[in-house]
Amino acid sequence: MKITDIEVIALRDTGDGSVASWNIGASDAGVAAGYDFTLVRVHTDEGITGIGQCEAPSLVIQAVVENSMGLKALLVGEDPREVQRLWQKMYNATGLYGRHGVVIGAMGAVETALWDIAGKAMGVPVHRIAWRSFMTTATPAEPPATVTPYLTVYPPGDDIKHLRERVQMAVDAGARAVKIEEWPGQFGNVDLKTDIAVIEAARDVLGDERELMIDVQSRWRDVGQALQTIRAIEQFRPYFIEAPLPADNIDGYARLADATDVRIAVGDWGFSGRLEFADLLRRGRVDVVQPSSVRGGGIHEMLNIAEDAYRHGALCIPHAWCHVVGVAAEIQFAAISPVTPFIEFPMAFPRSEAITDLLTPMLELNDDGTVTVPDRPGLGFELNEDVVEKFRVAPY
Repeated sequence: MKITDIEVIALRDTGDGSVASWNIGASDAGVAAGYDFTLVRVHTDEGITGIGQCEAPSLVIQAVVENSMGLKALLVGEDPREVQRLWQKMYNATGLYGRHGVVIGAMGAVETALWDIAGKAMGVPVHRIAWRSFMTTATPAEPPATVTPYLTVYPPGDDIKHLRERVQMAVDAGARAVKIEEWPGQFGNVDLKTDIAVIEAARDVLGDERELMIDVQSRWRDVGQALQTIRAIEQFRPYFIEAPLPADNIDGYARLADATDVRIAVGDWGFSGRLEFADLLRRGRVDVVQPSSVRGGGIHEMLNIAEDAYRHGALCIPHAWCHVVGVAAEIQFAAISPVTPFIEFPMAFPRSEAITDLLTPMLELNDDGTVTVPDRPGLGFELNEDVVEKFRVAPY
């Protein structure tokens, strides 16, 4: 089997009449203006294709793939089943302009597609062939039947009333855990009194049996502000506080992690491969690392990060939000990693078919709030070509 092409697919959903049915607030206007997605599809001479996704502008990813020193030139003619060797080939050859950032993201999208092809060629799901050891663990060396997502309610709406409605929708959907985000007029943007009221309302809707995650999106300016707020809301039992400080403030993360018993999580905002996460674990001493399944270098690179987290007594909970090919990759990853109690699952406002209907079969929660680990070959999902055709645009 040989790779014949790497295709970059750009999707844009500019919104439609379904917005009203989701009770969209005025502050959601920026999100409602549209969703943008960048997919990668790898083709082979045997007709087997694989899919991946990258959270980066489609024109940028197309440039990484199509340039004269790019990923297509490196991989066409290669056997797609040699996934880890081809990752190393891409990493070596792009070293002068890559090694971090968007190039790692593009490589990860291609690598995910290669795992998809390899699994299909062998007739097994990706987690069976990407399996790796994690030293001695208390978990069995068998993949679980299900993994547990947390639903990200984003955006949370104009006010606490909107927030309560949206968290209730997540509860009604069966979520075992919910993450809320900072937002204008809400958490992280007004004052401490507002922060307490928002978290109290979220916990009230969730009850005691569900977990609550909070994403600050780097809004807090210093360790003192972060500690003051965390101490004020820790009575509501946040499972983790995500991105409380600017991404580059590694020493600040160390001070914060040492000063609170609430888990400090970081890794979505611009972090890519294992080297950056090694710095977060060693210097930053964070409790949860969050490699992005659509920016972090692919499934195997996330497993490298998870193994490092395991050695440090930390968790590895990958990030994806509304990028559902990334969610499919997260499911395969979580079936392997013993330090991944949750994966991220989208609950976007406004709703978009490019999120909910992009994959076939559709990604859905079970009645108990879990997601089934597919036993179908590869990632276990295909692109819904009707949705691709409806929202496809030229890379931009």
